[in-house]
Amino acid sequence: MGVKRKYGRFYLDTKPDVQGCLPLIFEFTNRGLRDTDGKYKRNRLRHYTGMRVPGKKLANRKVLNYACWDTRQQTARGYRGADDVNAYITTIIDKVSKYIRNKNEQFQPLDIAELKKLITVNHITSHESIVSFCENYLLRYNKPGQESTKKNISTMVSSLKDFADKRPPLLANINKDFMESFVSYLTNVKKNNNTTVEKKISMLQQILREAQEQGLLNTTTALDEMKIKRSATDIIFLKKRELASLEKHTPETDRLVKLKDAFLFGCYTGLRYSDLQQVHQAHYHKKTDKGEQYHVLRFVIKKTRKTHEIALPPKAVAIIDKYWDKQKFKKLLPVPTNQKFNDYLKELCENAKLNTEIEITAQFGSEVQTEIKKKFEIISCHSARHTYAILSLENGMRPEVLQRNLGHSKLSQTMEYVTILDNVRHFETLKAFSA
Repeated sequence: MGVKRKYGRFYLDTKPDVQGCLPLIFEFTNRGLRDTDGKYKRNRLRHYTGMRVPGKKLANRKVLNYACWDTRQQTARGYRGADDVNAYITTIIDKVSKYIRNKNEQFQPLDIAELKKLITVNHITSHESIVSFCENYLLRYNKPGQESTKKNISTMVSSLKDFADKRPPLLANINKDFMESFVSYLTNVKKNNNTTVEKKISMLQQILREAQEQGLLNTTTALDEMKIKRSATDIIFLKKRELASLEKHTPETDRLVKLKDAFLFGCYTGLRYSDLQQVHQAHYHKKTDKGEQYHVLRFVIKKTRKTHEIALPPKAVAIIDKYWDKQKFKKLLPVPTNQKFNDYLKELCENAKLNTEIEITAQFGSEVQTEIKKKFEIISCHSARHTYAILSLENGMRPEVLQRNLGHSKLSQTMEYVTILDNVRHFETLKAFSA
């Protein structure tokens, strides 16, 4: 059979589904174009065909080959559905060759968008539901450092299954009406606040974009922006006097002593829980600049997979020295599991009398609900990172420096703390002069 290069090529993706089958992809590259700035832009179509081929690999081959796919001839072989796949490939090549021939005869340029519309055919959407597609996506989701994201996606899929009940709609039929109904269900039945609803809808649309790339949606209205009014997120942090109070507090148990040191280290460095848990002796370095020695941590951030380096203040170095060679696997800090960390932290802060009352706001649909909580009831491990950011700004650190220290990719993320700091200053000023 074979496929002429000028008509494109077929190949298998590397991400298998639950059954171990690999998606068949069609790729067509046309002459590139130069934009208004004179930069060359490649004119390429990469199309998920909707076909799948068993992904069993052939052993003892230098070149990657599959038992059911001939890489050179670009044909399926050796399994029951091979003839259907080959017939589909022939159909696509016929359409592409005819399209190119007609354009050449009329002296017209090729239009990649037009070509994609011509060859897009839904093959498996007639029997695949939205729930099964999301479950398959979840099983394939294996990004390093994104365990919490995978857990959140799993929660969203669970809500979707409850919403769809026993007859989940077909993936091809998902549209904006379905999305709006799902929003209503999350708000009125699940009693999720608007922030949670927005996150779940965003995750579902992320999955649907992959389906759309594979040509599995009849309409793209489900990907339209959903306007969900989101209330401002309450950021919990310790003020200077509260941090000083916690530093002076002496816990009664060794368990809380270790927890206090781990939390304070986060307040001094701004590290996330995942990084507090992973840092070990190999990440700890001493540097000398202009005759002065200082200490740094250099490691790969677990969430973003980017190399990060931050200078350690003396209080953080003292905590490292305290636990040096006392932890398994040469870890620097005694960090429990995330759930235990948050539970122990609430107990620690209650004993330290961090009981400032805070008004927590949450929005459910158009209804705004407020609740008064004491700080020790709602504090978490991530509050250490917030504390580091707020106190760094209070002490005069420039936002762009704080951005680097926190590992933020955008300055706008860091500027949220600047806004919070302004609000705190205004409140304290009014409080000081109110008689």
